[in-house]
Amino acid sequence: MRSDYKSIKSKVILRYDNRVEKEFPNGENLEIDSRYLIDSITAENDTVVFNLKEKEIERKKTENQQTISIVDLLKLFGKHIVMLIILFIIGASSAFAYTKYSMDPVYSSHLSMYVQTYTDFTTGVDSEFNIIERSKELINTYIQVLKDDAVMMDLGQRLIEKSDMAVLKDNFKFKSDQIVPSSLLSCISINTISDTSAINISATTKNPELSALICNELSQIADTYTDKAIGVGEIKCIDTARIYETPVGPSKVKNTALGGIGLTALAMFIIFLIDFFDETIKNPDKLIDVYNKPIIGKIDGFVSAKHKRKTTEHISLLSDNLPESAVESSKAMRTNVNYALSTYDKKTIVVSSANPSEGKSTTAANLAITIADEGKRVVLIDGDMRKPVQHNVFTLKNDKGLSTFLAKKDKLEECIQQAAIPTLKVITSGPLPPNPSELMNSPQMEKLIETLSENNDVIIIDSPPVNVVSDSLNLSPHVAGLLAVVRKKSTLFSDIDELFKKAKLANMNIAGFVVTRANE
Repeated sequence: MRSDYKSIKSKVILRYDNRVEKEFPNGENLEIDSRYLIDSITAENDTVVFNLKEKEIERKKTENQQTISIVDLLKLFGKHIVMLIILFIIGASSAFAYTKYSMDPVYSSHLSMYVQTYTDFTTGVDSEFNIIERSKELINTYIQVLKDDAVMMDLGQRLIEKSDMAVLKDNFKFKSDQIVPSSLLSCISINTISDTSAINISATTKNPELSALICNELSQIADTYTDKAIGVGEIKCIDTARIYETPVGPSKVKNTALGGIGLTALAMFIIFLIDFFDETIKNPDKLIDVYNKPIIGKIDGFVSAKHKRKTTEHISLLSDNLPESAVESSKAMRTNVNYALSTYDKKTIVVSSANPSEGKSTTAANLAITIADEGKRVVLIDGDMRKPVQHNVFTLKNDKGLSTFLAKKDKLEECIQQAAIPTLKVITSGPLPPNPSELMNSPQMEKLIETLSENNDVIIIDSPPVNVVSDSLNLSPHVAGLLAVVRKKSTLFSDIDELFKKAKLANMNIAGFVVTRANE
């Protein structure tokens, strides 16, 4: 959004959350970021101040979901390529084994019959061509007659007289010692031969002799029933059905391929459905589009030498044998935090998350370590007085700390402990108090931040998850903002929505996001 205020000739300041965003001498080229709206306009001496507010977050559920493209699908299935290959092999092997050992081979036989008419439908003598054409008109009727139950019952009786009963029962269903017509018809195929007046009859059963017998017997009774039903034309047998000992099915190659492809396709469909309805953060860059907040850092999951698995649980940069990527990503986060803090008067930042186990404590510790490595004076406060961890991260005592200072049991200097880095000090949580929220919202906490700000460059507060308790939100008047830690493929967009709603009610500025396990 761009607005030009020609009537304003004095200096213009854009202010958001009590900090200066931009300055425009004499109101020239005044531009307001599309993320903000003008809340109020005030005059201070010869300066016009535009107080801005952030636009409401309007985001439908469907906007959380990424547009599915072919590239996205290839990447999605590529992540599961090993599993898909294994499933293909399992499906193909199962289909092959079932086809070979459980399915009986089937044999087919066939013959052709020719339809001829002797009775004219119109006056005059027809040519040979017209006779063939009229024969074609009878074919569909002939086919329907031959499929009639009466024909099948007669054919079934002939089969009973000329074939072994055990063979018949192995191929057809019986009722009252008679072959069920529908069961017999299911193994017979009667079709026209394209551009001719011929009919092709084929039969497929588990016995090659039976298949040939069905075709031959049907051809013997075909003319009788068609003449009785239609009375026009004649159907003649061109040849007789032969016995073919080579089975026509089942096809091992076809079934094996279908088994492998079918199971793989089912797995891909399930993977797609799970991914489509998954509202966790899969693409961290989506956070920027939805919430208009920057990504301060992307931290990869560390590999623990002890457990040989990815983890971010309480592993600080002071640990041994950390991968270079972990160190570099933490330094990049430090650079972005320093830049963000440069626009604020306050130098205190809260590190929190929407839910537990998203890496906020580790992020707070490593952020404090990397900033202290620059030589800046940093104080890390463990503000999570319910599940504190910073004393474990830095191997410090926890008999005194934040809780005892806020309860006025110990002096501040007694609660501050020196970390391994000379410019980094840590205030652990202290013994767990019965009223942590009240202590965090007490004047003593405000006094603590003011006192520490006088002699230190940066203060980092590790606070409980926002969606669990609101301790960190009580600090909004005293801090520059909140750094929201989200875990890739774990944190839901709805969780972040809730965090933003609570932050807005408390007037807490969200400075940006830190994405943990970004390499997953």
